[in-house]
Amino acid sequence: MHPTLLGLLGLTTLATARYALNIPPTLSTGPITADYLTPSLDQSDLDSPKLSHANASTFDWWHFDAIGIENPNASVAITFANAGPDGYPLDRPGIGNLTQPLPGNGTGTGLNGHSLWAHIWVTFADGRRFRHVQAVDSARMHGSGDSSVAIWHGAGGWMGSEEGYEVEFDVGDGVNITGGISMERITPSHSRCSTASDFSAALDIGDSGLGWVAVMPDAIARVDVNVNGERLSFEGYGYHDKVWSSRPFTSSTKSLQRGRAHLGLYSVLWLSYTSENNPNQEVVSSFLARDGENVNAGCADGSVTIIAGQEQTEGGLVSGFQVGIPGAQVNVAADNEERGGQGAHLRWNGRARGMVEGVDEEGVAIFERFEY
Repeated sequence: MHPTLLGLLGLTTLATARYALNIPPTLSTGPITADYLTPSLDQSDLDSPKLSHANASTFDWWHFDAIGIENPNASVAITFANAGPDGYPLDRPGIGNLTQPLPGNGTGTGLNGHSLWAHIWVTFADGRRFRHVQAVDSARMHGSGDSSVAIWHGAGGWMGSEEGYEVEFDVGDGVNITGGISMERITPSHSRCSTASDFSAALDIGDSGLGWVAVMPDAIARVDVNVNGERLSFEGYGYHDKVWSSRPFTSSTKSLQRGRAHLGLYSVLWLSYTSENNPNQEVVSSFLARDGENVNAGCADGSVTIIAGQEQTEGGLVSGFQVGIPGAQVNVAADNEERGGQGAHLRWNGRARGMVEGVDEEGVAIFERFEY
């Protein structure tokens, strides 16, 4: 484990911390409480655990990803999770195809009643994909003001502030994944109904127990990771959000789509959610910033459109999407596609182009969908 992470955890004492938590690796058998309001925009509050603990049908996760500027095939992502198996949308050891051909791949060890996981996705410049799920022995989180520090022992962790994040990969059980992502913030945090001028403290999405906050919608990212002896290094754009659910996600959700793009000086973010109980009511959110300054944001009904189709690239036709939000129309070419969650979870990364505030721009995008 990186000595800086350990040192910061040691310096954050109970006297100065808003929270200093040891998260157990086992599921609770009782009811839980969930938090859908944040008391402040401090990193410690936005990153704080939103569930009192995890039981069999809940999850609480912290997600980080990055995509290359020059080659959108190059991408990395890691999700640190405290979760139960019932209705959990991500693959766990023994469920789903967790690896792609790459020497030394592993799938971790399945554990009944286990709650702590780290999910890792890596796409190399030539399009090869690697993914891995690691069962984590224990986790520690400390938060104080604009400081957020966490360690998922045996997988990695992060240290964050208002300026950005250092995210560490540190897996050595069956596979070897080391290195990290360094993120320098471009845009302010965003919640579903935040506007360009005001952040909304309400973090709930719909009526089915789901919560979400884009802690860092866009960032300058520098990536240097090593997967079983193979290095991937690139500069690009990063993202960090937090998602949690107090109910079984797969049975309470019809569709959740969230994605982001960086085009020229513009940062674009979108989200669409429909619940199983109310499939005709789409809950949406969008965010548009220029050079780090908010231009438009909101959650008005019908303000986000996502249309699947095809996009022409240098290599021919590929799957794609047309995404519309107030102020931007973006075409995303899905150069690289990966399916998980027993087929219900798809991740795409690729090139993006579109009209933003009346100007033609080009860039890169990552798009993710859960559909049941």
